[in-house]
Amino acid sequence: MKFFILSLFGKDRPGIVAGVSKALFELGLNLEDSSMTRLNGEFTIMLVVSSKEPISAEEILKALEEVGQRYELFMVCRELEEVVYPKARHVYRLVVFGSDKPGIVYGVSSKLAELGLNISDLRTEKRGDLYVMLIEAESDADMEEELRRELERLKEELGVEVSVEEEEDIRL
Repeated sequence: MKFFILSLFGKDRPGIVAGVSKALFELGLNLEDSSMTRLNGEFTIMLVVSSKEPISAEEILKALEEVGQRYELFMVCRELEEVVYPKARHVYRLVVFGSDKPGIVYGVSSKLAELGLNISDLRTEKRGDLYVMLIEAESDADMEEELRRELERLKEELGVEVSVEEEEDIRL
């Protein structure tokens, strides 16, 4: 089995996901992991794909050439030496919101790093002057009590509201 990481982006419009997924399906690739979202009018796709057949990153990009030209997509692909499936036992979902200002992402992410939590997903959105950040963070150890205590301090420093909940990790 071979695994590849693939990143594509271009101006958001209908049909991008269908076109890309069709080309990958026709190539016999399986989508293992994905993130697809619109960022400021651009549509971004990040995928981990697998193939049971021998194939190269260059062949994948060649198969995507037509859809890439049709949607004016920038594309990059590389083979992964190994695929690592995380085994975190504790998953936390954080919601941070407040008036938009520089330093919110840095303040929260550095606090999570200091506590030894790994960010597995982070999304932000501006809604007028309101800044909203959604984070999924993981840890092998139970950090809920310490995380809540540190986030209370961070709320004061950054002038934001923060909520956190531990989620059951469904990975096997």
